[in-house]
Amino acid sequence: MIMDVFQEALIAANRKEYGRDYDFLQFSTVEQAAAAHAERAGLLVWLRENAEFGCCDTKVDCRGLSPGCSSCATGSWSCLFINGRCNVSCFYCPTSQDETEGPLSNGILFATPEDYAEYVALFEFSGVSVSGGEPLLTLDRTLAYLSAVRRRCGNAVHLWMYTNGTLLTKDNVSELQDAGLDEIRFDIGASNYDLARLHLAVGVIPTVTVEIPAVPEEELLLRNKLVEMAAAGVKHLNLHQMRLTPHNFRHLAGRAYTFVHGEKVTVLESELTALRLVRYAIERGIDLPINYCSFPYKRRYQHAAARSRGIRFIQAGHETATEAGYLRSIDAGNVQYFEAVTLPCGNNRQPGFEISLPSGQQIIVEKRPVSPLMPVDTSLFDDFYRQAELPDELLRFERITIGLAEYF
Repeated sequence: MIMDVFQEALIAANRKEYGRDYDFLQFSTVEQAAAAHAERAGLLVWLRENAEFGCCDTKVDCRGLSPGCSSCATGSWSCLFINGRCNVSCFYCPTSQDETEGPLSNGILFATPEDYAEYVALFEFSGVSVSGGEPLLTLDRTLAYLSAVRRRCGNAVHLWMYTNGTLLTKDNVSELQDAGLDEIRFDIGASNYDLARLHLAVGVIPTVTVEIPAVPEEELLLRNKLVEMAAAGVKHLNLHQMRLTPHNFRHLAGRAYTFVHGEKVTVLESELTALRLVRYAIERGIDLPINYCSFPYKRRYQHAAARSRGIRFIQAGHETATEAGYLRSIDAGNVQYFEAVTLPCGNNRQPGFEISLPSGQQIIVEKRPVSPLMPVDTSLFDDFYRQAELPDELLRFERITIGLAEYF
């Protein structure tokens, strides 16, 4: 009954997000969901014997993660959106790509490269990615921010960049190398899965990765591309679960996809495609590590990391950081939870820890309450296993949920 109520709440939220358009979506029937669960269960049994699961079983396969993915999995990754404009129109893209804004990270505008580099150093990130939009549309800006982080942090930070590759040339690959880029990630779906531009980076940028959504109708094509990618010098393949957004709605809704509910609406066939590709590569001994990055991973782990990174600035001696990225404060048999929220100064609603950047810009780590003061048997917190006895309204602040999402 609890799960039914929870699912009903998610369905209601999904319906609210899409309004009347919601009725045009083909959601899984009970029979389709059962069949998909059965297929996935079989895949997961095989993969548990032959692959490595990580991050509370939301990430498969973790044996050959790129250095960037490793920093993401440990919660020490910062993504800088260098602009908000792209030169291609991939049908699966979840966001609008028509503004040259930024550079933004964690909702904060960093007006100078030095400000961002200082932020990276202060928060002790081990990985920094430059994304967009398309970073090569603002090449000078991209190079300036990469170079600033490299100067300020040295080799302690792994630098990577996302690109559709269509604007890549020998000259700008060389400039990216000089700026200290460690890894370049190609969305080859933007170029109809052509690898020609990718070849320009191989042997110049240390790590070449392909990162794409698992598009169901491209599964056979991708199977054939795995050997080609490995032969071309691609070191990692990251597959994402496709999700529906108001931006890509008309593109995805017009395809023969089955949608499933959750914290956001996702494409059922996309996850099964990704898991089948991981198995296919392992069975055939293809020398290309594949990492399936599920939506629950992004939603749970990346959000927990965002909450965790500012904790050390606001944590009191009697407070404990939880696995889910919250601060637990216990007082006289009561518990309350807080989160650390990093914001531009002036946008905060609560007092916090102020940080000055080189330009004089200030950001603040706000200590924001996310629960009321609640009575609890505090002895439950003394043992990790006893924490499972906590009521659901507390447990969600303590633990990251295990496993992939249900289909419904």
